[in-house]
Amino acid sequence: MKKLLLALILLVGTSAYADTLTFTGSTANGEYGPYSMQLNGGPVTPMICFSDNNWITGGESWNVQAYNIGQITGQSTFPGSQAQYNELGYLANELFADPGNSDLQLAIWTVFGLSGPFTATAGSSTDLANAVAAVNGGYVASDVLFYIPVGSFTSSNGYPYGTPQPFIAETPEPSSLALLVTGMLALMLLVIRRGRA
Repeated sequence: MKKLLLALILLVGTSAYADTLTFTGSTANGEYGPYSMQLNGGPVTPMICFSDNNWITGGESWNVQAYNIGQITGQSTFPGSQAQYNELGYLANELFADPGNSDLQLAIWTVFGLSGPFTATAGSSTDLANAVAAVNGGYVASDVLFYIPVGSFTSSNGYPYGTPQPFIAETPEPSSLALLVTGMLALMLLVIRRGRA
């Protein structure tokens, strides 16, 4: 019974700790997403950065906290409104479907304001207007997670550019999530049976 309780705590309590995100150092599209990232040393996963103020280097790792759309406005590292984060989710889904689209990446960076060497284009302005219209029409970014850096980021502790970029990732499809939960339940039943034998 104790093992079952421990497994349930681990399964349910995953949002209570910070994850480690690593930039593998490769992007198929230069500075335009998605980037190749690893979460907790797992498989390489495409993710999209949403701040052009923040920079990362190949192989760099940092702690992040994952937020869904219902939690994101409670964090302070990258403050924004619920509408802005829904716009980011909408645009990220578009960029995941069309990797390397510079207009979509620029539109994503524009949500919080372009500041670096990049400037808005007619295409990025149109994409942002489409996102605003979708959010005003009721769109909710329920199928993405926002990974926000947490910790102290200075050049003296290994972060030459300061706070790393925040990222957006697609959440697993419901069927994949159901398969994962089913597998976890089967594993827990196996542990219970062995414990009784």
